[in-house]
Amino acid sequence: MADQPTVDENITPEQFFEELMPAGFAAQAESGAAPQGSFTIGYNLMGDGGGSWLMRIAEGRMTSTRGTGDANLTFTVSIDDWRDAVLGRNGAQLALLLPAARPGRPDNSAKAMALKGTMALELARDGEPYKVEMCFNGSAAPRTTMKMKLAEYIAMQEGKLNGQEAFMTGKLRVEGDLAFLMQIAALTA
Repeated sequence: MADQPTVDENITPEQFFEELMPAGFAAQAESGAAPQGSFTIGYNLMGDGGGSWLMRIAEGRMTSTRGTGDANLTFTVSIDDWRDAVLGRNGAQLALLLPAARPGRPDNSAKAMALKGTMALELARDGEPYKVEMCFNGSAAPRTTMKMKLAEYIAMQEGKLNGQEAFMTGKLRVEGDLAFLMQIAALTA
């Protein structure tokens, strides 16, 4: 994964979702790297200073709307964990809040649009764990919780750690519906 972009420490969620994300998507689209299909991602930031946004991708563009609504994938995270990811601090990275994309991977957004369920991540780090919940197509069930070290999860997302190997060696623990986790894992294969 490329180095995390430098973001002003005082960035607000409004600036991030309404300006930076659409601008970053436009830059990716100009380089031919952005997906061209339709997909909606929701973000719910919990706590003081939080809020909700819908990021709609259609016809090669991303638009932002404040509020909630139907989304193919919704991330729910505390405002503090969001800030850690956006600023790249306390072991977190922006990749925790953006669907993984690596060169050579096919666009699996159509498969993601067919998934129904919720996956929670509890990622250990110094201090409080990083927690994020990903809900596919508004469905609470089936539900899976995946627990592992934050650095190992990022390595897995970057393709440096094999998920099956992490599971077999106990680095990745699963509570809930394992079959649903396998469906999610198929998105990044």
